[in-house]
Amino acid sequence: MNADAPVPFDLAAVHFDLAAVRGDLAAGPDAGRLLPLGLGRVIEGDGALTGLADAVAQLPRASDAVVVLAAATPMSVAGRDLRSVTQDALRRRFAVEWVTVGPPAGDEALHADAPTVAAATVAAAGAGCVVTVGSGTITDIGKAAAPAGVPLVAVQTATSVNGYADPFSVLLRDGVKRTTRSRWPDTLVIDPAVLRAAPPDLNRAGAGDLMAMFTASADWYLASVIRAGTDPAYHGAVAGLTRAHGGALLTLAAALDTDPGALAGLARILTLSGIGMGVAGSTAPASGMEHAVSHLLEMAAAARGDRASLHGTQVGVGSVVAAATWARVRRAIAGGALDHVARLPDPDDARDRITRSFALIDPSGAMAAECFADYARKLRALSSAGDPLAGLRDSWADHESVLDTLLTGPGEVAAGLRAAGLPAGFGELPEPVSDEQARWAVASCLLMRQRLSVADLAVLIGCWRDADVDEVLADAAAAAVLPDAAAAAVQP
Repeated sequence: MNADAPVPFDLAAVHFDLAAVRGDLAAGPDAGRLLPLGLGRVIEGDGALTGLADAVAQLPRASDAVVVLAAATPMSVAGRDLRSVTQDALRRRFAVEWVTVGPPAGDEALHADAPTVAAATVAAAGAGCVVTVGSGTITDIGKAAAPAGVPLVAVQTATSVNGYADPFSVLLRDGVKRTTRSRWPDTLVIDPAVLRAAPPDLNRAGAGDLMAMFTASADWYLASVIRAGTDPAYHGAVAGLTRAHGGALLTLAAALDTDPGALAGLARILTLSGIGMGVAGSTAPASGMEHAVSHLLEMAAAARGDRASLHGTQVGVGSVVAAATWARVRRAIAGGALDHVARLPDPDDARDRITRSFALIDPSGAMAAECFADYARKLRALSSAGDPLAGLRDSWADHESVLDTLLTGPGEVAAGLRAAGLPAGFGELPEPVSDEQARWAVASCLLMRQRLSVADLAVLIGCWRDADVDEVLADAAAAAVLPDAAAAAVQP
């Protein structure tokens, strides 16, 4: 072997055994707080797609009618049309109906809105088994549309998101993305040959989505300490499902386009991330401030009739910003910010701010009303918690030691994104985001939902004023441009 040739990624670095994961979680501390792991089976590895018919046959079914839900987007595997391969495999044993969900033209974006989910629900009625073939969005639609009691098989076609392996669907409600409990897939099929045929930018987006592990788990921990969040309490074993593979993620990121093992490793970490959310009963283990920023950018683009960049790609950029926010907040706390009384937002002021923020993209006010309804729950929880900062103030040194194990600096996150060929700044996104749009999304990210994040902590300690937001954006931009130097400059 050429001494200069890259060393292939060792897939064993991301060990995955569903039975072992189930056993470890059940035997771990506070196992009683976790929900059952309802993902019945994961078929992964070369040739996994050839086992699709057997996977369907092994599930309890009321009939041999199989409804396959897929978008119109062309898909392939090993140079063949994926639709033909899938139908050929299933039709030998089942009555198959292939249903195109969403726009009939493959170049139009698919959205999990109410009309699309309703149409898929009608199509799936009467099926003995539902099979989804496609993106995270089509999988979310299938999880929402499959009839109760009817088995669901998801064929993963890219390493774009972690939503293939969880019991949630991200659906649009009044133009706002909302995570809704739906169901687990009974079987998840992950064939590297199918993944390799996906557009490279779609696969890389999964690496961007997973960069959230370096900030979201800290947001989850924070919400538990403040005890004002509406999500389940932090669970270290769940956070560790993916965070333990942070080093592997940064290693494989650079080899996604060239090393099949790296792509398979990414798929495994995404699956573990989905499982973590499912057993926690919330997306909090993998979704914090960085996801809220991406959701707002997508909502704004949809309201303008524009395309947004891929969700995971935007999450990667949002993770740099979230890491910079955490660094700024920790510096403020080191300077005595916890010594002051918490600055609780006034509900009327918050309503006005939300109305102003969302009027630019939805003059009807429906989007603002939906967001305030969620945000108001967070305000009520903060107000009823007494001093929301008491838990942090009383033992900050202990909390900081935990945060040290969860957080990564913005420079390292940016370096990981660049290694994967992903943008690290808003202006570099495939659908570039202007400075004005980026500032709006970052400043407003805490207003769209009830989940508590580091941006809420910044408000409570008085460092989320306009100037603070500008400085966070400047720190993130510096990390994106000069990852190594910026990492030292903006670390806490």
